[in-house]
Amino acid sequence: MNASPQCLVTSVPTINPFMKQIIFRYITALFGILFSLSSFAQAHYDSPVSENSVISSNLSVNDEIFNSQAVEFTGESSFNSDSDSTYIYNEYPGERFSYKQLIAPGVLMGLGLLGAIDEKNGVNKTVRDCMSDWRGSHKTHVDDYLRFLPSASYLALGFIPGIKARHNTRDRFLAAATSHAAMLALGYGFKLIIKEQRPDMSDRKSFPSGHVALAFTGAELMRMEYGTAYGIGGYVAASAVAFLRLYNDKHWFNDVLMGAGIGILSARIGYWLLPVERKLLKINDKPNKPTVAVMPSYNPQHQSIGVSLVAQF
Repeated sequence: MNASPQCLVTSVPTINPFMKQIIFRYITALFGILFSLSSFAQAHYDSPVSENSVISSNLSVNDEIFNSQAVEFTGESSFNSDSDSTYIYNEYPGERFSYKQLIAPGVLMGLGLLGAIDEKNGVNKTVRDCMSDWRGSHKTHVDDYLRFLPSASYLALGFIPGIKARHNTRDRFLAAATSHAAMLALGYGFKLIIKEQRPDMSDRKSFPSGHVALAFTGAELMRMEYGTAYGIGGYVAASAVAFLRLYNDKHWFNDVLMGAGIGILSARIGYWLLPVERKLLKINDKPNKPTVAVMPSYNPQHQSIGVSLVAQF
């Protein structure tokens, strides 16, 4: 009876009890920091950061007398601080921390951790066997480039005429920088602690998948900024990256689950901390409803009239 190929029976690396304790302590500290930052962002979200400015002018006219009353105009302000093609300021609910936003990334990260800790996990081997049958001797490097597509699209879409962005260019870059910093901290933190060996035995940086974390960070940023339609496109690209990492024998199945969870969580951290970053940088783009009042006046001594214009922004 022929023996099965060696690559199909490679066991999943095990983690000793001491490492398990380190992992759980790291996760506890990580989520403690996350909740503290999120609470800080939520507590500082509603405090005012601007002062109303009043502009007044007095116009004098000598020859005519007008009998009129003060007129008040109010309306919505359409504010655009940069050259984005279409930018409409709205208070985005995604900037407010909510425990419900932890459900999707929490489930993915939990499943990924279980797969890393459970040395008898059979799902990893089953998925790898299927990928080996499909792949044969062929591999691809498409995933090395495709992982950047969602993040690049997130930054570029706002400059395309007709595509509505929820934030201006500056805020999008702030959110992207914070999200990718969180993704790198989470991803490489777990890599340094767990040191899981890759299926192809190339190194011990398998858990979690950095490629997948980067791709899902960009995909979730696209969804939050431009809406579900564009987000679907980002998630299709991110899912393709996850599939190709498995196809190329670079990751176990739990690695890509953890990477996806980290990516989604990191994107949301970027938006949770955006109000805090605005305050730290003393940025205020929140438009107020302007009030403009025009009040005529008459000076009998000089036989002239005047018009006072008061604008409150």
